Amino acid sequence: EGVVFWADKIHARHGFRWENPVHEILLWEGPGARVIRDAEGVQMDHHPDPAKSRAQYLPLLEQAVREHPENDRNMHYLGREYMFRGMWKECEQTLRRHLAMDSAQWADERCASMRYLARAVNRQGRPKEAMGWLLQAIAQAPHLREPWLEAAAQALAEGEYAGCLYFASQALKIQDRGRTYITEPDSWGARPYDLAAVAAYYLGLYSQALEYGTKAAETEPQDARLQENLRFYRRKAGYPG
Repeated sequence: EGVVFWADKIHARHGFRWENPVHEILLWEGPGARVIRDAEGVQMDHHPDPAKSRAQYLPLLEQAVREHPENDRNMHYLGREYMFRGMWKECEQTLRRHLAMDSAQWADERCASMRYLARAVNRQGRPKEAMGWLLQAIAQAPHLREPWLEAAAQALAEGEYAGCLYFASQALKIQDRGRTYITEPDSWGARPYDLAAVAAYYLGLYSQALEYGTKAAETEPQDARLQENLRFYRRKAGYPG
């Protein structure tokens, strides 16, 4: 389904205001305590407009951080945006600032900053440091699949197949997908099974490779590479075809 999470976009007519030039948030200014209710079954789909320029997005986000440098949420978003744009030094500097903030206490978001830092230092030629950040990300939020899978992919890239299989299998033990924007779609698709299958193959564990490869192919049957891998695993495991 893509990125799926709870959002607070519906509000009473009075008592609220929006803050921030981008990634706006609702602030309650009415009398008494803010009351929040979940609206099960209400779905809002958010799609990008390809005809709309995003040229102002980064400057607005930078402006938001300048206006409220104590806002850890915007600091995280700014570091993430630098990552999306391949601005790796700026990404690293900003996310380090985010992690150093006293207010940055949400484990899931801290975990994401650590994962993005791993990507930034990796792109700057420091793969060992990248794995260090990923291990910290796992320790920060072991209940999320995402850090386990990034660690699995990093281990695979470094030829550490046993590590890859371990990280991917740990990710698969997590069955509860959190309903926040932190979760990523490919963590809940074929990717964890695919990583485990490839690692098992390189370790000579062909039956395990076939088991994981079958799940990967069943999860995303339209992926030609996964289907070809499955045929390969079957042959290596001693099955015809």
